[in-house]
Amino acid sequence: MALFGNLFGSRKESKAAKEKETWEKELSFMVAIPKNEEDIADFEHLAERLKSSGVLTLKDSKINDMLWLKIGSGEYEYGVRIDTMEVEIPEMFRIQHFFRDIDIEAIQQQKKGLVVEMLFDEHILDSYHTQLKLIHELLPDCLAVLDGSSEKVLSGKWVALAAKSNVPPSPRYIFTVQAVSGDSEEVWLHSHGMNRCGLPELEILNSTKDTYNDHYNIIETMAKRMIEKGEPPQEKEPMYLAMVTNEIPLMATVVHWKEALKKYPSGILGGAGDRKEGHNQNTDVIFCYPTPESMEKKQYYEVSVFDEYLNENPIYMLTNQETDRMRRLAAERLNYMLKMFGREKITILVKVGLEVDEEFKEDGNSFEHIWFELKEKHQDTFTAELTQEPYYVKDLHEGAVMTFPYGQITDWIIFTPEGRVTPDDVYLLAYDGWNLE
Repeated sequence: MALFGNLFGSRKESKAAKEKETWEKELSFMVAIPKNEEDIADFEHLAERLKSSGVLTLKDSKINDMLWLKIGSGEYEYGVRIDTMEVEIPEMFRIQHFFRDIDIEAIQQQKKGLVVEMLFDEHILDSYHTQLKLIHELLPDCLAVLDGSSEKVLSGKWVALAAKSNVPPSPRYIFTVQAVSGDSEEVWLHSHGMNRCGLPELEILNSTKDTYNDHYNIIETMAKRMIEKGEPPQEKEPMYLAMVTNEIPLMATVVHWKEALKKYPSGILGGAGDRKEGHNQNTDVIFCYPTPESMEKKQYYEVSVFDEYLNENPIYMLTNQETDRMRRLAAERLNYMLKMFGREKITILVKVGLEVDEEFKEDGNSFEHIWFELKEKHQDTFTAELTQEPYYVKDLHEGAVMTFPYGQITDWIIFTPEGRVTPDDVYLLAYDGWNLE
């Protein structure tokens, strides 16, 4: 066990956490549901299967009641605990992907799953990607994965697709945002999954059944930004998340839950009485600074001060890192999109990075990413029609038809009669019976 003590025993604390309380980063806990239970019965066989992996390196292993692994993925090393457990999908878990009825029946028939538990390092997306790769190497045809940390159910087909990719999944897979409501209009939004990254969970209190979807976007955008940065935000420091109008930015901040509750009545949903079983350690509440003066004085307000604007399609800001990740995934799976183009009842949108007017250029931000409808495909280029008005390219307007090289595509969406398909979930095309040969 000494081999793994340093990998499982590490601790990551923010400065703010040290001042308020000591907390340990949680292990990332996943359970893979096998196609056949005998596939997970023999730990030695699983270790041998990993030895022959061309994707991960088995540095060391030990078997007692469980299988302990030290694996290498590129330049990083991870400690992993492998075990089995009785499995049943908890009611609160979100079904992240589409499952056919026959797949659901197969999952329900399985009574045991393979536990794959590991500690993330500061390279959060790489750590998550490695855990998926490991599951795929151990169980290449698993039916589903229960991500206990984020309380999600992942499709086994999606896991296989993600594991084979050179591009990590979206940061949104790291966490889930749950909306808890009662008899009143109150809604309490809170995340699951961030603590395994050494980051606080995020919350918005006093949301409503009319506004919680808009408030969800705020949590999601801030969570993604924190994951990409790889470190906790400083309390009460501003974070630029969106433009709620052409002139009004959404500057958000976080406050530890204990301090945040002082702003609310004691009986509020998400109050101290609702935290006896959880949400009572490393979790922060999101507020905002509606004016420069409030930001300077650190006078924070509920995000609801922006409610009149949040349902008017505010522009949430993606970092260059996330834009590049999306671009690489769109390029890696471009052939799926091109093979679907021109088929009956198929519409395809492509997102293209356009150079903005000189007056709008800032350091590291010279492009506006905007949607076009694909009209023609050529060997090295494509022709498409602009579907919206650009904000930062004044002489370009909706309806313009332009030709670009494929390398300028940063994202795409295929609209089929069955629904929409993105680079993230192209496995759905096979489910829907589309022949891509």
